[in-house]
Amino acid sequence: MVIKRTKNALPVPGEVILFCDFVRERYLPFIRENKRSWKTDERYLARHVLPYLGKMPLTEVSEASLRAWLSTLELAGLSSSTRYRLFWLVKYILNCAVRWGCLESDAAFCDVRCPRHNGRRPEALTNEEKRKLLSLLSQYSSNVSARAIYLLFLTGASKSEILYARWEDVNLRQGMLVTRRTPSGENCCIPLSDEAVRLIKTFPRRADVPWLFFHQGSGKRVVSLFSFWDKLRNELGRPDLHLNDLRHVFVRTLMQNGASYKDVCSRLGHYSAEAYYLQSQTQSDQFDSANGGTRESTSIQ
Repeated sequence: MVIKRTKNALPVPGEVILFCDFVRERYLPFIRENKRSWKTDERYLARHVLPYLGKMPLTEVSEASLRAWLSTLELAGLSSSTRYRLFWLVKYILNCAVRWGCLESDAAFCDVRCPRHNGRRPEALTNEEKRKLLSLLSQYSSNVSARAIYLLFLTGASKSEILYARWEDVNLRQGMLVTRRTPSGENCCIPLSDEAVRLIKTFPRRADVPWLFFHQGSGKRVVSLFSFWDKLRNELGRPDLHLNDLRHVFVRTLMQNGASYKDVCSRLGHYSAEAYYLQSQTQSDQFDSANGGTRESTSIQ
């Protein structure tokens, strides 16, 4: 028998808690107060999780049911990386149920693993491709997305750090951009090279708009760069290049210009630089070997 529960009530002996009820009554209220990206979880749950697992009692969620759900997602055409992300969201929710006393243990699902998506290596750019990219960005300098991508290229920042940047976050005299988009919620500083400072000085401003990157007509913040990036990478002849690859290009350039690990961390102190550094180091060695040991030079300072 399913017992109707009041919000946030503790489970009573013999109570059957449906997965959907736990999500709506316990998990979503919790992340709304503690997780900045809770809307993303809510959207994923509504589209890809609750329609399949929602009516299942928590105690019946098992390795078999999770594998069947993952197979359904694969047949629906979801990419391996998306399935991997959804899987760990559900695992986290189930672990919350154990921590909060709604499940006795994680024995039914603790051993299940989702096949990790193919470990795509970050892409490199040749000297010629870098020059062509910079030429294209200059050609489209009146486009707000081009300006944002250029700043990404010059700073190694993430897309959200750039698109959420306000004019009050920029200190051109000190060469710093303050970012608030960190996991801890603390303010961190992104160093700006002389070239990045010169670029920012060319950005249009409006007294009633706080954002660095906004739509001229509405004044609303730019929230996506994909459409322009897709056009740009096709003109570059690199249709598989990801926007996030620019961060790896930035790190690799620093290293090839003689930067140490400490230098890289100083530049990228707004997130853990170790993974990017090691990946880029390996990639750099392989790339240089394939190109006769040639090294790149760029204007990144």
